[in-house]
Amino acid sequence: MSPQRQLAHHRYALEMGFFETVILQGNRILKESETKSPADVALYALGETYAHHAFKGKDYGLSKYYFEKLVRNFPDSPLTWEAKTYLSLYEHFEVLKSEPKPIADEGPNPFSWTTATPDEQRFEKAIARNIDILEQSTEDSPTAAALYNLGLVYAHIDNPAKDFVKSRGYFEELIRKFPETSLAEEARVWTGLFLIIEKMQQIDMDIEQQKKQLNR
Repeated sequence: MSPQRQLAHHRYALEMGFFETVILQGNRILKESETKSPADVALYALGETYAHHAFKGKDYGLSKYYFEKLVRNFPDSPLTWEAKTYLSLYEHFEVLKSEPKPIADEGPNPFSWTTATPDEQRFEKAIARNIDILEQSTEDSPTAAALYNLGLVYAHIDNPAKDFVKSRGYFEELIRKFPETSLAEEARVWTGLFLIIEKMQQIDMDIEQQKKQLNR
């Protein structure tokens, strides 16, 4: 099974709520090797599972652990792009120290840029390309993919124009317009992370306000 089909399989399992199955399959793969494919797919699937909004065993520390291992062990993997984007959000989480205990081919992908190693010059082109798709497309699939891609671009750690507000806006638009798609399920994971960041920022603001009142 190709890495793309494996990832599609894992994401379908997450969409159906089979979280423990994905964890079991991922751990079996990692037991064989953590540095050879398909370990990159397994690490990504585990990171995504532990960040999933509907998973009762959700653990952002474990999610961060697996994504960091993916970036470290597979720097050239196409999945490293999204892993780094998750890690960009996790920078706003105060303490994430958890460690674990001892998809069919439909032809050329017009959004294949998301699977390449990014550089600063590519972000503006990626944004412009997906904006064009939003303005010109009359079909649901390209529009949903463009919204998802824009959400990723604006949240990516290497993007000098990183903007979490814009990123969240695109993900929320995707959820609103295409609620039954697999990409909407992915977008819900991202919006869940943004919500936590927002709550943390509010807590920080409240603490600062209390300090000011005490110092008066």
